Amino acid sequence: MQNYKNTGVYLRQLLDSLIDNLHNELEVAGYGEIRPTHGTVFQYIKEEGSRITELAAEAKITKQSMSAIVYELEEKGYLERKPDESDKRAVLFVLTTKGRELRALGRSINHAFEKRWEARLGEKQYQEFRKYLEELCS
Repeated sequence: MQNYKNTGVYLRQLLDSLIDNLHNELEVAGYGEIRPTHGTVFQYIKEEGSRITELAAEAKITKQSMSAIVYELEEKGYLERKPDESDKRAVLFVLTTKGRELRALGRSINHAFEKRWEARLGEKQYQEFRKYLEELCS
Protein backbone atom coordinates (compact mmCIF):
# COMPACT_ATOMS: atom_id res chain seq x y z
CA MET A 1 0.00 0.00 0.00
CA GLN A 2 3.07 2.24 0.01
CA ASN A 3 2.43 3.55 -3.52
CA TYR A 4 -1.34 3.69 -3.10
CA LYS A 5 -3.04 6.96 -4.04
CA ASN A 6 -6.58 7.38 -2.83
CA THR A 7 -9.17 7.89 -5.53
CA GLY A 8 -9.73 11.46 -4.39
CA VAL A 9 -6.27 12.40 -5.68
CA TYR A 10 -7.23 11.32 -9.18
CA LEU A 11 -10.66 12.95 -9.00
CA ARG A 12 -9.05 16.18 -7.80
CA GLN A 13 -6.56 16.14 -10.67
CA LEU A 14 -9.40 15.76 -13.16
CA LEU A 15 -11.41 18.54 -11.51
CA ASP A 16 -8.41 20.86 -11.36
CA SER A 17 -7.67 20.31 -15.06
CA LEU A 18 -11.31 20.99 -15.95
CA ILE A 19 -11.40 24.19 -13.88
CA ASP A 20 -8.03 25.43 -15.16
CA ASN A 21 -9.12 24.90 -18.75
CA LEU A 22 -12.47 26.60 -18.12
CA HIS A 23 -10.91 29.72 -16.66
CA ASN A 24 -8.21 29.93 -19.31
CA GLU A 25 -10.90 29.74 -22.01
CA LEU A 26 -13.14 32.24 -20.21
CA GLU A 27 -10.26 34.68 -19.99
CA VAL A 28 -9.62 34.35 -23.72
CA ALA A 29 -13.35 34.97 -24.31
CA GLY A 30 -13.23 38.19 -22.30
CA TYR A 31 -14.46 36.90 -18.94
CA GLY A 32 -11.22 37.26 -17.01
CA GLU A 33 -13.13 38.67 -14.04
CA ILE A 34 -14.76 35.29 -13.40
CA ARG A 35 -12.98 33.24 -10.75
CA PRO A 36 -13.38 29.57 -9.75
CA THR A 37 -15.35 30.54 -6.64
CA HIS A 38 -18.02 32.07 -8.88
CA GLY A 39 -18.67 28.59 -10.21
CA THR A 40 -20.52 27.70 -7.01
CA VAL A 41 -23.29 30.07 -8.05
CA PHE A 42 -23.43 29.08 -11.72
CA GLN A 43 -23.43 25.40 -10.77
CA TYR A 44 -26.26 25.52 -8.24
CA ILE A 45 -28.54 28.45 -9.13
CA LYS A 46 -32.05 27.42 -10.18
CA GLU A 47 -33.75 28.81 -13.28
CA GLU A 48 -36.47 30.37 -11.15
CA GLY A 49 -33.86 31.83 -8.82
CA SER A 50 -32.24 30.82 -5.57
CA ARG A 51 -31.83 32.22 -2.11
CA ILE A 52 -28.33 32.77 -0.77
CA THR A 53 -29.00 30.21 1.97
CA GLU A 54 -29.90 27.57 -0.65
CA LEU A 55 -26.80 28.28 -2.70
CA ALA A 56 -24.59 28.17 0.40
CA ALA A 57 -26.06 24.82 1.48
CA GLU A 58 -25.56 23.30 -1.98
CA ALA A 59 -21.99 24.57 -2.22
CA LYS A 60 -21.26 23.58 1.40
CA ILE A 61 -19.93 27.02 2.30
CA THR A 62 -21.07 29.60 4.83
CA LYS A 63 -23.91 31.98 4.12
CA GLN A 64 -21.45 34.85 4.57
CA SER A 65 -19.06 33.46 1.96
CA MET A 66 -21.90 32.85 -0.51
CA SER A 67 -23.27 36.34 0.13
CA ALA A 68 -19.92 37.85 -0.88
CA ILE A 69 -19.85 35.81 -4.10
CA VAL A 70 -23.47 36.59 -4.98
CA TYR A 71 -23.12 40.31 -4.31
CA GLU A 72 -19.98 40.45 -6.44
CA LEU A 73 -21.73 38.70 -9.34
CA GLU A 74 -24.71 41.02 -8.92
CA GLU A 75 -22.40 44.04 -9.07
CA LYS A 76 -20.78 42.69 -12.25
CA GLY A 77 -24.19 42.23 -13.89
CA TYR A 78 -24.45 38.43 -13.86
CA LEU A 79 -27.22 38.24 -11.25
CA GLU A 80 -30.20 40.31 -10.26
CA ARG A 81 -32.63 40.23 -7.35
CA LYS A 82 -36.28 39.42 -7.52
CA PRO A 83 -38.88 39.02 -4.78
CA ASP A 84 -39.56 35.51 -3.54
CA GLU A 85 -43.29 35.01 -4.10
CA SER A 86 -43.38 32.24 -1.46
CA ASP A 87 -41.95 34.51 1.25
CA LYS A 88 -42.25 38.27 0.85
CA ARG A 89 -39.34 38.80 3.27
CA ALA A 90 -36.95 36.74 1.14
CA VAL A 91 -35.05 37.62 -2.02
CA LEU A 92 -34.18 35.35 -4.90
CA PHE A 93 -31.19 35.85 -7.15
CA VAL A 94 -31.60 34.99 -10.83
CA LEU A 95 -29.20 34.98 -13.73
CA THR A 96 -29.35 38.00 -15.99
CA THR A 97 -29.00 37.61 -19.75
CA LYS A 98 -25.26 38.15 -19.26
CA GLY A 99 -25.23 35.45 -16.57
CA ARG A 100 -27.14 32.95 -18.72
CA GLU A 101 -24.76 33.60 -21.62
CA LEU A 102 -21.76 33.00 -19.37
CA ARG A 103 -23.23 29.79 -17.94
CA ALA A 104 -23.96 28.51 -21.47
CA LEU A 105 -20.41 29.35 -22.56
CA GLY A 106 -18.97 27.60 -19.50
CA ARG A 107 -21.00 24.49 -20.18
CA SER A 108 -19.87 24.50 -23.80
CA ILE A 109 -16.22 24.88 -22.79
CA ASN A 110 -16.50 22.05 -20.25
CA HIS A 111 -18.27 19.79 -22.74
CA ALA A 112 -15.53 20.33 -25.31
CA PHE A 113 -12.88 19.62 -22.67
CA GLU A 114 -14.60 16.40 -21.62
CA LYS A 115 -14.53 15.32 -25.27
CA ARG A 116 -10.75 15.10 -24.82
CA TRP A 117 -11.29 12.58 -22.03
CA GLU A 118 -13.69 10.69 -24.26
CA ALA A 119 -11.13 10.63 -27.09
CA ARG A 120 -8.50 9.31 -24.71
CA LEU A 121 -10.67 6.54 -23.25
CA GLY A 122 -12.86 5.81 -26.23
CA GLU A 123 -16.57 6.56 -26.37
CA LYS A 124 -17.74 3.31 -24.74
CA GLN A 125 -15.30 3.46 -21.84
CA TYR A 126 -15.97 7.16 -21.30
CA GLN A 127 -19.73 6.57 -21.11
CA GLU A 128 -19.10 3.77 -18.61
CA PHE A 129 -16.84 6.11 -16.60
CA ARG A 130 -19.63 8.73 -16.50
CA LYS A 131 -22.18 6.08 -15.55
CA TYR A 132 -20.02 4.96 -12.62
CA LEU A 133 -19.48 8.53 -11.48
CA GLU A 134 -23.23 9.20 -11.59
CA GLU A 135 -23.88 5.99 -9.66
CA LEU A 136 -21.34 6.90 -6.97
CA CYS A 137 -22.76 10.42 -6.69
CA SER A 138 -26.38 9.36 -6.28
